[in-house]
Amino acid sequence: MRNGSANIVLRTLHEMIERLDDGARLPTVRDLMKKHQVSQATVQEALDHLKAEGLLVSQVGRGTYVTRGGAMQAGGSSRRTGLDSLLILSNASMNERCALVQNYIVEEMSRQDAKVVQISYHHTEHLLEILSSLPDFDAVVLQSHYESIPIRLLHLLQQKTKALVVDGHTVAGVDIDRIGTDWEDALEMALRQLVDLGHHSFGLVSINTMAQPILAARRAFGRHAAIERGRFSFHPPIVLERVQHPSHSVLDAVAETLAPLLSEDGRLPFTALLTLGISDTLGITQGLQRLGIDWPEDLSVVVLGHRDVPSEHLGVMTIAGSSQRKAAEKLVETIRRRIEQPTLSPQIVYLHCDQVTRGSTARPKHP
Repeated sequence: MRNGSANIVLRTLHEMIERLDDGARLPTVRDLMKKHQVSQATVQEALDHLKAEGLLVSQVGRGTYVTRGGAMQAGGSSRRTGLDSLLILSNASMNERCALVQNYIVEEMSRQDAKVVQISYHHTEHLLEILSSLPDFDAVVLQSHYESIPIRLLHLLQQKTKALVVDGHTVAGVDIDRIGTDWEDALEMALRQLVDLGHHSFGLVSINTMAQPILAARRAFGRHAAIERGRFSFHPPIVLERVQHPSHSVLDAVAETLAPLLSEDGRLPFTALLTLGISDTLGITQGLQRLGIDWPEDLSVVVLGHRDVPSEHLGVMTIAGSSQRKAAEKLVETIRRRIEQPTLSPQIVYLHCDQVTRGSTARPKHP
């Protein structure tokens, strides 16, 4: 769990479940958020923890209920669960984070002697043709973070497996298990640290995507501009129009997009910059260097990303976000739960966010 507040939520729910009868309905997520003054991601993680213990079950459109008959056995991760074959699908331009997640899943499945097929694709139409000729799988992991997923692809996968899990929150309005990061939570975490350092002006740069998690974080940043008017300055979110993938053409796009914002004395209109959806951190730093901007002397930089992916933090960048290892573990856990409890309502899992502070942030020279 994340922190003391999250532990309090979990402990309170445990005590509540002990008092309630089997089948009793829990308060809504919104009510729990209000009662404990915590985020949705914190409440959701506590609920997911209790669901994994077999103490709760969710029903879409109805709520979350106490269940005492479905508790999973301890050590369930090491026993056979009917998971003999797994298909992992990813875009051919996947980044390091996706590769690390795949590596963990493959290693985990090999311990069960399960067969794993990995397919990287460029075009959805070609992928559909390939899938139509493949046998069914016990489970499928579809990695998608910043690209849209055609409904017909989801429908085909649902026909070919009993456990479909999407790695990423780009799917909306579809009853499918999915794992992802609450980037709004990571954003708030980064802003708090920057404010504590004395920053009063902020910029946000992101890739050019319509993926819901990125759009939501950009809107959250924009709301701060309206709410904090007078106290802090929030530059309108900056979109790298040429960058539609987290690691493509980042250096040139950063330099070209930020150059028009420079003042006559070479300063940007903010003292702190947050990056969102960009895994090529080296490209970001080189783009800033091309403009004559050094961090953290001229600009504090925080990466909103995956804190255990080397190419994203480079060992020197402050980073706020989730863990690729935890994502992989949650994917495996969700697959096993789906196979063991096929009637369980689809689960949306928000990964725990945390921040690692390194040398890319400091107090501003010109507040």
